[in-house]
Amino acid sequence: MKGFDDRRYRTLGGTLQNVTEGIRMVYERGLWLEVVTLVVPGFNDTEEELRDIAQFLVSVNRNIPWHVTAFHPDYKMADPSAATAQQLVRAAEIGAEEGLHFVYAGNLPGRVGPWENTVCPQCGANLITRIGYCVHDYRITGDGKCPRCRTPIAGIWAAEEEVRMNLSGPNSDAFHRGPRRVQLS
Repeated sequence: MKGFDDRRYRTLGGTLQNVTEGIRMVYERGLWLEVVTLVVPGFNDTEEELRDIAQFLVSVNRNIPWHVTAFHPDYKMADPSAATAQQLVRAAEIGAEEGLHFVYAGNLPGRVGPWENTVCPQCGANLITRIGYCVHDYRITGDGKCPRCRTPIAGIWAAEEEVRMNLSGPNSDAFHRGPRRVQLS
């Protein structure tokens, strides 16, 4: 989701309505869905626009993970400045303030504090600790719940034995290369 302004979406060759309908359709069909917003300074980084995105996602389901990632100047889009860690943290805070349970600030590993981690929306327990895509601690039970309060955690989760083996076994590098959930963007 590139923003929440139809006029700007049209400059990119799409429409906001198609994106919002697509997100609703994927969710309603029961497919696993995660939404990514590239935060581009001067394009979609106002508090109002970020709040509108978060409110829309909450209206679909507050358990949809929202990843806010930092734009960096590259190739044909070298004019805007890079998004800062502070901008990503603020975007993540806005998502949480609006009621999203799983908000992540990405692609600035180690610079966005707890916004890289998965936290239980009920009791606040830290369930998955990450730096970038590297998982350092994994505490979700095999049946996909918080071990402290037993709240179901939205996602597609591996069995506990598989996670334990992957975190400490000879193939642990394979586990650290990517997320454990299916992502659709």
